[in-house]
Amino acid sequence: MSLRYVTIALLVAIGSILFAVENVVQTPFPWIRLGLANIVTLLALQWWGLKEALLILVLRVLLGSFLTGKFLHPAFVLSLSGGIVATLAMHVALVYKKRIFSLVGVSIVGALAKNIAQLLVAYFLYVKQSMIITLLPLFLFSTLVTGIAVGILAHLLNQRIAPK
Repeated sequence: MSLRYVTIALLVAIGSILFAVENVVQTPFPWIRLGLANIVTLLALQWWGLKEALLILVLRVLLGSFLTGKFLHPAFVLSLSGGIVATLAMHVALVYKKRIFSLVGVSIVGALAKNIAQLLVAYFLYVKQSMIITLLPLFLFSTLVTGIAVGILAHLLNQRIAPK
């Protein structure tokens, strides 16, 4: 079996565990998470590209939602939709990374895209009240904090364990 497939499987497992752990950890605001599972998606984008990153994202969200009992729950829909949009946005940012963005910047772009996508999905599918937009400033602040944290961790891991 190829080392690449083994690494992808490990990233799915690690991402699923991080996803599940973050879903049981209490935060001051129940809809805000650090997003540590996004590290594996960011690393996959950096190492291989969009196809592998999307594969890892979908598998880790599916497995994580089964582990937490939230498969097809609104949290699953928000996580998957936000994750796909974030992965696409990070891919675009990585294309320009060498000229504009660091890995931390790419992470911030992904966090911003994920939060905006989740807010829009929540509005159109679940809440349907314009008051949800009042959460945007809180989301933008959390985006900056979580994007920086995830980006720094991804950068440090990339330096230590990047496949040769």
